[in-house]
Amino acid sequence: MNGPASRTARTALAIAFSAFNKSLKTPTLLCATLIAVTACSRSAPNASGPLPQRAYLWQRNWTSAVVDSLVEAQKRMDGVVVLGAEIVWNGKAAWVVRASIDWEKVKTQGKPFGVALRVAPFAGPFGADDPNARLLVNVTKSLLSEAAEHGAQLKAVQLDFDCAQKNLRNYRGWLRALRPVIHPARFVITTLPAWLDDPEFVPLVRETDGYVLQVHSVPSSHADRLSSLCDPVSARKWVAKAAELGLPFSVALPTYRCTAGYDPAGKLMGVAMDGVQPAWPPNTRILEFTTDADEVATLVQEWQRSRPPQLRELLWYRLPVATDRRNWHWATLSTVMSGRKPLHRLEVLQEGENPIDLSIINTGEADETLDVAVTANWKSNALVALDALTGWVVDVAPGRAVFANAPGYRTRLAPGEKRKIGWLRYEQPVSLQLELAKKDESPL
Repeated sequence: MNGPASRTARTALAIAFSAFNKSLKTPTLLCATLIAVTACSRSAPNASGPLPQRAYLWQRNWTSAVVDSLVEAQKRMDGVVVLGAEIVWNGKAAWVVRASIDWEKVKTQGKPFGVALRVAPFAGPFGADDPNARLLVNVTKSLLSEAAEHGAQLKAVQLDFDCAQKNLRNYRGWLRALRPVIHPARFVITTLPAWLDDPEFVPLVRETDGYVLQVHSVPSSHADRLSSLCDPVSARKWVAKAAELGLPFSVALPTYRCTAGYDPAGKLMGVAMDGVQPAWPPNTRILEFTTDADEVATLVQEWQRSRPPQLRELLWYRLPVATDRRNWHWATLSTVMSGRKPLHRLEVLQEGENPIDLSIINTGEADETLDVAVTANWKSNALVALDALTGWVVDVAPGRAVFANAPGYRTRLAPGEKRKIGWLRYEQPVSLQLELAKKDESPL
């Protein structure tokens, strides 16, 4: 066993032997010491049961869809962390981008909420009283002041900064400057798994009231295949390693997918999620990264059954918003939060008697990629005309038509969403037999 618990056990054992050597006439003291040693040497039992679960609301512009999502979170979650502002650097200059938070809506939700200050990549310096630190302090003060003016009960301020590992010691200067400003609200920072092995990590998080371990990321150099943003094997390893430190922590899990652009040397150039898409330069290699809902649901289920007691909460990045196209919908997130894999189901729908319109509908609980073929069979020679809609092609033979994705065309269906794929017209109404199959697989 490593970490603080093992050091405590070794110290207690040394005291016990010292007491034994000094005198054998104090058996009561010796027994008590040995009992303490035994207790310290045993690791704390694992916890089980539901975990508190919150989500990040990361939109800068609070549209009606964002407000609707916040209201929905009130019913389903234990709270939210809203993006308050982002500090972006251009060389030594910095500017602040504020989110248009609807404080009245936040106040009326009745659930604890936190506000996050996002800091873009920055190389330093990190003095506790230099202009950069004062900028962070002033922005934080203004967020706290806004919340107080609107009567919103702010429970925590979270600093989201992916500090370069070599600068962790210096990063503490910022934390020392911010903590007294944020008190009595909790002061929390996001952290990266790579920091766990650094000797500066524990001193760093001891400057705060808690930390969030982010177990999802976009690779900094390109991969050779479609990849997941969250590797469950690594996530388990990182959570176990964080637990060994003996400090309570939260885990941030992803709900999104994205595309990433890499230069010819394989270096990450940028990431596209929802919103404005980058204008990638020539020779950019663009890869898609996803979040596997089934794998993440398995992680949640495992942690509900048995987890280190130091793991106190799950935080989801990010809250479902109806206008997002690259994020889970509520049907998916709610299912995964419960520790159950979402249902995957596509069905073919025919509408009308003649002509017959064909559609695919997602009756499951997760987004589905439409890489499928729909076969329509009938027992007559009465076909007059047919056509496939944009993105689809059709192959016709006597008594059969097969609709499939056009080459290079891939699209997704959200839960409950329907997509028309084509139509058929006959001399007279016929009875169709419809089959849907993943390409190169048997019918579903």
